[in-house]
Amino acid sequence: MPDATAELPLAFSVPEGFRDIDFQVSAEVNTNRLIGTLQSLRPVPSQQQIAHAVLAQQAMYELLAAAGAVYAGVLLSGPSEGDPDKPLSSVMLSVTARPSELSNEHTVRRLSRTMGALYPEAEVGVMVLDCGPAVVVTQDTKVPRPVNLLENDPEPTTVRQLHIFVPVPGRLAMADFSIATENIDEWEDCLELIGAVCRTIRFTDSVAA
Repeated sequence: MPDATAELPLAFSVPEGFRDIDFQVSAEVNTNRLIGTLQSLRPVPSQQQIAHAVLAQQAMYELLAAAGAVYAGVLLSGPSEGDPDKPLSSVMLSVTARPSELSNEHTVRRLSRTMGALYPEAEVGVMVLDCGPAVVVTQDTKVPRPVNLLENDPEPTTVRQLHIFVPVPGRLAMADFSIATENIDEWEDCLELIGAVCRTIRFTDSVAA
């Protein structure tokens, strides 16, 4: 599991299989890496699918960079010899730095109440990780024209997202660990993936300094 260190004073590990989107290199470099990954899939996606994937990644890159993302990775899956009928799908994992009005457990209590009021259709709760308490928000969103990595389908689709907001001790900040996919049938696998990430979260010495 490669190690990823955020600009926030924390570190975490990402499960194997995720292809990192590098915010320190050019769009061309990220595009070439994506094309290489897609061409390694069997069967190889069509040229139209690859072209759409490139455009989708560029859009995601801009959105995540503008939101203050410190990490983003994509997990691609598709047909294989053991499961030739499995559809092409993608999972997006991101970590974003967010400001917070309060620190530590005070953030968790207020944020859970606020998120529950703002998004009544979402599932909002509090969980205790090894690194401390966190707010968990799960929500399904209808996307009129989906920006999927591998499909350019004009029909609406449902994207499911889970956010885990982790306050940073001693700072008015929190880290938003998020996972999203349009492949709802494999949501339990997504929960295992983000759970594996959260179990590795550790705050660096600079927090206590």
